[in-house]
Formats: sequence, C-alpha cells, structure tokens
Amino acid sequence: MTAKSAFRRLAAASWFSTACAGSVLIAAMLALYVAQPLLAVRLDLKVYDMLLPLRAAPRASPTPVIVDLDEASLAAYGQWPWPRYLVADLVDALSEYRVAAIGIDVMFAESDRSSPEHVFRGLERDRSISLSIKGLPAPLRDYDRLLGDSLKKSPAVLGFYGRFDGSSSALELPASVNAIIHAAPGAPAPEDRLQSAENAVVPLPVLRETAPLGFINVAPDADGIVRKVPLVIQVKGAIYPSLPLRALMRVLETRNLRLRAGAYGLESVGAGAYTVAVNPRGEMYIPFIGPSGTYRYVSARDVLRREAPRETLEGRVVFVGTSAAGLLDIHATPLDPVCPGVEIHAAALDAILSENAIRMPPWTPAAQVAGILFTGILATLGFGFARPRTYLPAAAALVAAAVMLSRRLFADGVFLSPLYMLTTVGVLGLGLVFLRFWQEERQKIVLRSSFSRYVSPEVVKRIARLSGDFFAGEERELSILFTDIRGFTSISEGLSPRQVVALLDRYFTPMTALVLKSGGTLDKFIGDALMAFWNAPLDVSEHPVKAVEAALAMQEALGVLNGELRAEFGVEIGIGAGVNTGPAYVGNMGSRDRINYTLIGDNVNLASRLEGLCKLYGVPVAVSGETRKCCGDAFVFQYMDTLRVKGKGRPVGVLVPLRREDAALRSDELAEWESARVLYHAGDFTRALEAISELVARYPARKLYAVYAERLRALKDDPPKNWDGVWTLTSK
Repeated sequence: MTAKSAFRRLAAASWFSTACAGSVLIAAMLALYVAQPLLAVRLDLKVYDMLLPLRAAPRASPTPVIVDLDEASLAAYGQWPWPRYLVADLVDALSEYRVAAIGIDVMFAESDRSSPEHVFRGLERDRSISLSIKGLPAPLRDYDRLLGDSLKKSPAVLGFYGRFDGSSSALELPASVNAIIHAAPGAPAPEDRLQSAENAVVPLPVLRETAPLGFINVAPDADGIVRKVPLVIQVKGAIYPSLPLRALMRVLETRNLRLRAGAYGLESVGAGAYTVAVNPRGEMYIPFIGPSGTYRYVSARDVLRREAPRETLEGRVVFVGTSAAGLLDIHATPLDPVCPGVEIHAAALDAILSENAIRMPPWTPAAQVAGILFTGILATLGFGFARPRTYLPAAAALVAAAVMLSRRLFADGVFLSPLYMLTTVGVLGLGLVFLRFWQEERQKIVLRSSFSRYVSPEVVKRIARLSGDFFAGEERELSILFTDIRGFTSISEGLSPRQVVALLDRYFTPMTALVLKSGGTLDKFIGDALMAFWNAPLDVSEHPVKAVEAALAMQEALGVLNGELRAEFGVEIGIGAGVNTGPAYVGNMGSRDRINYTLIGDNVNLASRLEGLCKLYGVPVAVSGETRKCCGDAFVFQYMDTLRVKGKGRPVGVLVPLRREDAALRSDELAEWESARVLYHAGDFTRALEAISELVARYPARKLYAVYAERLRALKDDPPKNWDGVWTLTSK
C-alpha cells in the first residue's frame, strides 16, 4: 500500500471510529434516559428545584387559609385527639365565620372513646358496671354523632387516605363525583393509568354520610420531597378527587369533574371554570411559592374563642390541620424541609385557582430523546471533527442553548430537564477528545491492527515488505464464501441483547480465525452472516480448495463450539455455507471520505445464493460447479442440483463437498443417489421417485432426498414437455 493510500485509509478509519464512538455514546445516553437510574432521577429532581422560582407566582392567593391545630391550641384545649364535641364546636365556629369550604385534613377513622355512650359501654363490657346520667342532653351522649350533625350543616369536606399496599377490604365508600371523561380517539381509558387503591382509611360511617370525601395522599419523589400531589385516584374502581379539589368543588357547588385524556393517559382535570394540567397518572406538579408560612395561618384556639378576624376567614377555603411536630403531619418540599402537610393542600388549591401548575406534556419523553440526539450529533461534529480551538466555544454554546431552552419552557409552565442534554455534551466532549488524542498517538498501531482484522498476520507482514497499492481496484479470480446462522431470529428472541452480542462474538471469533488461517480475507459481518474471500489482496495458491476447506472446518468446529454455547447460553446453532469461484471486482470502494476494501460482481451474488440453498436442501455446504472444477480431487462432491438462477444466462451446477473419509463411509448411499439422479435427468420420473423414496426411508435426516421426492411427485403428475434436467430456482 502506498503512503498516500495508507493515509487515506487510516483517515477513513479514524473518521469512522469517531462517528461510531459518537453514536455509541449517544446510544448510551439514550439508554441512560430510558433506564432512569436513581442517581439520574435525583439529579433531575434537583434541576427541577433550581428552576422552580421561574414559575412561582409573585404572591400567595388569599383564598386558602389554614386553621392550625397548633401548640397554642393544644395547650389551651388539651392534647390531640380532642373530644369530637370540640371538633364540632370548631366546625360550627367556622360556619359562623361564613367560610366558603372547610377541608379537614384530620382522620376520624375510629370512634371517640371519650363519648359518654362509649365510656358506658366499655365499663359495662369490661367491669360489668351499668351507668346512666340523667339530664345529659341527647346530642352530648355520642360525640361522633354530634360532629356529624355539625358537618351536615357546614360546607365541610372530610379527608380519607387511599392505601396502595395491595390490601383489599369490603369497605364501601359513599358515592363520589360525576367523572366526565373526554378521551382522544384511541386513547387508553384514564382508569387504566390512574393510581388505584383497593383499600382506604376513611371516616366513621356516621361522619362520611354527612360530608363529601377528598383524599389526603401526597406523592413524595425518590428523594422524599413532595413536588406533586395526585388530584384524582381510584378507590375500588370509583374516581375520587383530592381534598383541595373537592373543597373547590364544594365552593362551586358542583359534583361534576372533567377528565381529559390523551394517548398517554390523563392530560388535565377540571371543575367548573378551572382546568389544571396533570401527568398521565393524574398528578399535579405544584409551583411552590415559598416555605411553610407562605399561606395565612389562624390558630384553632382563636377560632373556637371567636377571636379570629372575620375578614381573614369569611369567604375563604379553610383547611383544618396541624403544624405541631408531635402529630407527625410534616413533609419536605423543594423550598422547606419541614412543611406541614396541610399547607401542601393549600398550595395545591392555589395552583388550581391560578391554573399555574407545571406541566410535563406527553411529548416530553420524545423531546428528551430528540434533545439527546440533536445535542449528541452537534457534540460529535464539534468534538470529533472540528479543530481543537473550537472545543470550548462549542461546549459553551451547547450548554447555554440547553439551559436557556429549559428555562424558557419552565417559565411557560413546561418542565423539560436539561440534565440529559448537558450530560450528553460532557460525556461526548470527554470521550471524543480523548479518542482523538489516542488516535494521533496510535496511528501506526491502528494501521497495522486494522489490516490484521481482514487478513492473516503473515499477509500483513508481506504487505509491509512489498511496495505497490495492493488495495487498488482490479478484477481478479476469487473464491468467495458466505455463511449464515440458521434460525438466528428465533434464537435471539430467547436471549437478551447483551447475550445476543456475546453469542455472536463467541461464534465469529473461531470462524474468523479459520478464514485467516487458510489465507482468506475477512470482508464483513452482516448481522449473523460472515463474508470472506481468497486470492486478494495477494495471490493465494489453490484458493478454491482453501475456501472449501475453511467452510468444512467451520462445520466441524461447531461441534465443540455448540457444547460451550449450550452450557453458557442454553442454545445450539447450525450454519450454512456457500462457496463460489469466479472473477469479481475487488478493491477500495465507497465515497471520497469513506472507503471499504470489498468486492462486487455477479459471482459474489451467486455465492450468497448458494449459502441460501443450504437451508432449502438441508445441506451444510454448497459449492458451484466452477469451484468443484477448480478443486480437482481434493474432495468428493455429491451432486445437489442444476438450477436456472435469476440473472444467470446459463444453468448453475450445485454440489455438496465431502471429505474423502466421510464419502467412504457413505459410499453405498452416494451410489444409490447417483443412480437415482441419472434417472431424474433422463426424465424417468417414476423410477427416479421409487429410488428416491427408498433413500428417504433409509435416510430420513437427509432433507435433500425429501426435496427431490416432493419435486418428482409434481413432475410425475405433470411432466414437462422439454425436460433438460434443469430446475428453475424460485425460492431465492
């Protein structure tokens, strides 16, 4: 090879390896995005938190107000839980303040044990003591019923907790809302994507029959921080709204809930004139405005004593909950590690009222993939092919573009994380810059190694010693080999992609070694197929014999290889091989910037067709008549067929090569086959069928005989007018 051609080939190899490295790194980033490892998820959430101030409203809405069961209230009225009559007094007081709705973020799942009737029943059960109190008003005998009466007269919504632990019960909830579903054509039913609970912790029947219910579940992310809340869930197949959404519906005096679904699940939830964007699971991302204390707090003590300012509560949506740390209703938000759960409900209502929720549209995954691809391609061009002085400007431009795009979208209410685009820039920048330095340092080794992949080390040494452009294009006689794994699609379906790659590596390694050992040149791998040729770039004596020898050696090597594959992958493979000899054009081919040393010509196509015939006739190796003629007495050849192949003017003889020792063991069989073949070519289809049928009976594993038996039956029933013994190939 001349210095010029060697340089061009090395440059092409360098370009190709850089492009491949860029493609692999881009594919790795796409795989990372699909896999969503925990570290990446956590980093993505931190990016969301950093962008959150861009979407926050300038001030909190005055509509949500929190009536706090705070430390002052507990000090004034005793530890929690309070007697239900005291809760009833709180509800009555809020009704007197003319609040628009009361969302109670407190569970009343058990009876009030301080109720007189509960105390009396307990004493009678446990101590056999019967008590009665005269003069006690009937409503004060059962505090739960007293609270129920207060709830019935108030605009209250009770909280319940949906359980998603897989448990189920015979629990019956009261009727929920009228869910009006608008689904795009072909979209999945929203019920299939919503979070579904088969159980729930609910208020007592005497309470839940007097007020509507809203669930109080939140949805912490992988790092334990609450950034979103579900607006709707399913409980035992029925759709229920969250506490803040149900409180808003109470204000609007509506039981109708609009659910709009697209191809990926829910897209929005609406009530009255309000519509808010949700993710496919029905969760709303809250644009938190600030830490705890952002919304107005009023002590429950002041409400009970009627000391709270009326303008603070009148017409407001009140959430009753606690900020007391000892009552364990504390969560972390992006802006506060210690936020009362009741304030999360207030923030959710604020987001619904302002329709300011952050959206992650259904097209977000596609946009992320497109961003990774686009950024990766630009990074590959910038770091892989541009001059070194452009590295820093290119990196800065890509990083700035990704950040600005994400900031702009987030300001408009859409979260498209720049994390994967920034990571793509970093990974490709480091990887490709390192690759380019490595290529410059290893040019000579790469050149030598590149030749060694196609030809044997001995040929590489001969090329290095001789002058001349051995890879220039020319027409010369070649022996061409194609191999292919039988049923590889079915085999690969039972293996993971990583196992498929490992399987092919285990298979190609010894097969390639046999090609190189016999003086052949490896052309390419085409999926599970292998292409090789002999007598180029240097002359190879007796190349037809060496090509056939390599094909037979491959079949023999499968015996040992299949034992290893069976142990490692649980599969065995079989291959077919086709060999043809004839003139073909061989040399560097391709574009000016990218070339490949390969061959082209009709004889190449015929070799591929011969490999395909192996499966049709059930033989391991098929060679052309020209190859058989060039091999002389090196092998014994069993006649297979004479075919009229599309694109070939003259019929092609096809034969099966056998080693002499194998042919000796099958001498009787081969003699009978030869006799049957003579009858077949003579047009004596009846006697030929009788002879072939005997071979089928004695050698059922030989598919070749079965193929001829089927063909002869058709010829016997409908004999051709001018029979010349040539069969027209239509299967391949």
